[in-house]
Amino acid sequence: MITPQLEVWTSKVGNDWTEKTRVSPSSRTAAFRAILQSLPVKTILEVGCNKGWNLEALSSLNGYNLYGVDPNQYAIDIGSFPPHAQVLMGSCFDIPLPDNSVDLVFTCGVMMHVTHDDLTKAVTELLRVTSKYLMLIEYYSTQEQEIPWHGLTNILWKRDYASSCAGLLLSGFLDRSQGFDNCNYWVFKK
Repeated sequence: MITPQLEVWTSKVGNDWTEKTRVSPSSRTAAFRAILQSLPVKTILEVGCNKGWNLEALSSLNGYNLYGVDPNQYAIDIGSFPPHAQVLMGSCFDIPLPDNSVDLVFTCGVMMHVTHDDLTKAVTELLRVTSKYLMLIEYYSTQEQEIPWHGLTNILWKRDYASSCAGLLLSGFLDRSQGFDNCNYWVFKK
């Protein structure tokens, strides 16, 4: 499934964002450790992994088997991924892994680029691949609101993901001191 938003992320706009964006993986390690410490997981998939910042942060914790999926071939080509991570082309609508194949599937700044009408399709695909947990790290608002992004519309939304699926286990806030934009996270048990 190719949406207008995916077309943007796989175009020059997505390539330019990938080229200029910098994230320090080590600044996120403590937050990931705190969130994941109570979850019995061995395999983790990040959907929308871009250049691999989060996979790099996770690679220093507990010896996870790591997977990444991204729709932007340029991001995959120039990414800096942990040597043991498997990175594949795909999106939140089309993950090239079998059902129940990883313990935890997560997104970070991905679901905010999915329209309200496509949200159920994306969550269904994420849940198909996870055997235990789904984590969303996204911008939050009590009411869904579209946010213009770099002069574009119909590309980014803030919303409350608490009701995205049943089984909410954990939620909280992440900020710049933890290496993230100001955003929330939600962890759901499948």
